[in-house]
Amino acid sequence: MSRRLSRLAGALALSCAALLAVPATAAAEPAPVDPLAQAIAALQGQGGASLEAANAIADSRTPVAEDARTDPFAALNAANKALTDFGITPFFYPTAAINCAATGASPLGIVPGVAGGAAGPWPQLAVPSIPTLPGLPPLKIPDLNAVDKGETMFAFVPAGIVNDSADKTGMQVAWFNVNTLKGGFADFGGLATTLAQSMLANSGIPNELKGMAEPLVVNAINSLPAAGARAVPVETGSGTVLAAVFGTVNHKALDGTAKSCFFFPTVGLINVA
Repeated sequence: MSRRLSRLAGALALSCAALLAVPATAAAEPAPVDPLAQAIAALQGQGGASLEAANAIADSRTPVAEDARTDPFAALNAANKALTDFGITPFFYPTAAINCAATGASPLGIVPGVAGGAAGPWPQLAVPSIPTLPGLPPLKIPDLNAVDKGETMFAFVPAGIVNDSADKTGMQVAWFNVNTLKGGFADFGGLATTLAQSMLANSGIPNELKGMAEPLVVNAINSLPAAGARAVPVETGSGTVLAAVFGTVNHKALDGTAKSCFFFPTVGLINVA
């Protein structure tokens, strides 16, 4: 896939999700092997984005890996369902920001959020034919992929965000491929625009028709909530990829008050073909 948008790289890697919450083991059992720690050791002295991303992921791991699907917040469940319905695998546990809610109803202004990833080819979305000039047959757009084989689409959906239209910057993903020892960081963009531009960049349709196609693609992916939702495609390469999503969401409360909310890291694992 050609480089598109502003794909910087970023995310991490582990061979097993259970390593995020390793239980106590009997003395006779060998200690579990942590491939991320092994990768960091192998990269010591080399520096660069891969080592920085691996360390960022290691620092983000928590001893409690709560499954995002069991979170008690109804709003978080809705955000999580938005990801799964769209074929994006949620990360191991949700995240949250304090003093961030658009209304005063939430205790401490807590806004939960969920992140996830989808390995390419994804989402193999089909859209209707585009009408062309009179007398010419309509142009059928092929199935569209935002990410191809060897790439990953990362997504983040905070719950309770009602107006962030002015600024989609602030969230990022750190990624690391355990098999290739490559990694880095990438900045999120608005979900609908990111997916539409990525899909059209891979569609092979003439540039002069992409403007006509983009509204159709945006409408086809509007099953995810527009407010707050973010995405970024990353050339992770094939292998076991661990990722941590974190950063800031700027939005406005219902009374117009500006909010700047920091979401703590959440970590996930994606097997990329």
